[in-house]
Amino acid sequence: MIKASLKNAVIALYALPSLALMPVAATAQTIDVNSNTTYQVVRGFGGHNGVGWIPDLTADQVETAFGTGPGQVGLSIMRMRIDSSRQAWERQVPTARLAKAKGVTLFATPWSPPASMKTNNNIIGGRLLPADYPAYATHLLDFAAMMRANGAQLHGISIQNEPDIAVTYESCLWSPDELIGFLQSEGGRFDTVKLMGPESYRFSKAMSDPILNNAAAAQHLDIVSGHLYGVTPSDDPLARGKGKELWMTEHYTDSSSDANDWVKALPVGVELHKSMLSNHSAYVWWYIRRSYGLLTEDGMVSKRGHIMAQYAKHVRPGYTRIGATERPYHDVLVTAYKGGDGKLVVVAVNNGAQRRTVNLRFASNTPRTLLRYMTSATANQQYLGEHAVTNGAASLAVEPLSVTTLVNQPALLDATGSLKISRSGLSANRFTGAFSGSISFTNVNPNPIRGAALQLVLEGLPQDVTLGNRNGEWNGAPYLTLPVAEIAPGATVTVNTSFANPSMANISYTPRVLSVTY
Repeated sequence: MIKASLKNAVIALYALPSLALMPVAATAQTIDVNSNTTYQVVRGFGGHNGVGWIPDLTADQVETAFGTGPGQVGLSIMRMRIDSSRQAWERQVPTARLAKAKGVTLFATPWSPPASMKTNNNIIGGRLLPADYPAYATHLLDFAAMMRANGAQLHGISIQNEPDIAVTYESCLWSPDELIGFLQSEGGRFDTVKLMGPESYRFSKAMSDPILNNAAAAQHLDIVSGHLYGVTPSDDPLARGKGKELWMTEHYTDSSSDANDWVKALPVGVELHKSMLSNHSAYVWWYIRRSYGLLTEDGMVSKRGHIMAQYAKHVRPGYTRIGATERPYHDVLVTAYKGGDGKLVVVAVNNGAQRRTVNLRFASNTPRTLLRYMTSATANQQYLGEHAVTNGAASLAVEPLSVTTLVNQPALLDATGSLKISRSGLSANRFTGAFSGSISFTNVNPNPIRGAALQLVLEGLPQDVTLGNRNGEWNGAPYLTLPVAEIAPGATVTVNTSFANPSMANISYTPRVLSVTY
């Protein structure tokens, strides 16, 4: 985070949408969707919880932000702050634990090491003393251990927030060489949590390239992360070539206006599109709840939150971005995605003032029908009905200044009665706190069980028990996609399960296997 005045100045250079009236094309333009062309795996969409600087989210606001029901945002990632004082750490637990119970990916960022570890003995400015690299690594790992012990295990931990800008609030400066030195010295200790960095305020390759080009340091950096202040999203082929995911971990497009100002909200959709097109695996907004946030201070979803939901609720963790005509018109921006569950999702941002008619063509995995949702100045995730797909194509109009999401509608067949289901016992991992086991399915029917996907749904799990390796949800119940799409007569298929169970409840559930056809 940097000063709002500086951020707003650089944001204003590019945030406003184009409102120029353009002539309507005489014929509809085509969007070709090809699920055989694949790009990055999407880990999710999220926001920062500001407890410690602002009041914590309430339980209802956690549900609104991370739930996938009507009118909710569907976030799947939460960022939190590692306070320089460990006495303040536990205030991060309540919301993190609630979010984790919903399957949310958690990561944490420090704004400063403890003052005693710094060159200026102050949490503002200064640099980390090289002699304190081991102590600082212990500081970060202790935070991760505390969160794990409280049922909120972290996926990742950042080395430093915005190490490349001097500010007048809690901060610390790092050079690329200092980051390399820390990674070489301490990176091997981070075996239970992914290391993220450098979290430059402008997603600067000048900060990340030296790390990536140093083999001894790069081996310990799992995720290349950065912010978007004053820059537009861009790809990083060097990072991807080294096997690193790209995460956009902080931005807001404007803090001077209400989050329900549509002219200021639509650029969020444009930036989300550009981030996905730049092969970013995650997009994380600044404050979840703020006057300019995804939720407003009263806990209601803002226009910016509804735009985020057009992506977050439908493009779920583990989905892959696929080939799609990116600009069927100069002002219509399109990305497409597929899930391991067989779903296809197409998101179109119409950044212009004209209605645009498009023809969608599917080269493979053709859906039967498409459900349509739209957010605009007058609509919030509005359901616009079901569109038939005929001979691999569908035609529809994309409304001006709007974000439209198309999702294929599955047909479900309950195949549970044709299967003999066996469950193993559960074993606990004392390091991660997870309870692991397996479930086997034997087809006792004389006919094969098949579908575009076969999914195991676990109904009736206790409230505080989470299926950690789930692929998604059906009506609030988690599911796993089976590794095969067909089970022959007499054949057996086995899947592994991993449960988070911080309250040590009895892990009970009713298994159902669904054959899904799109």
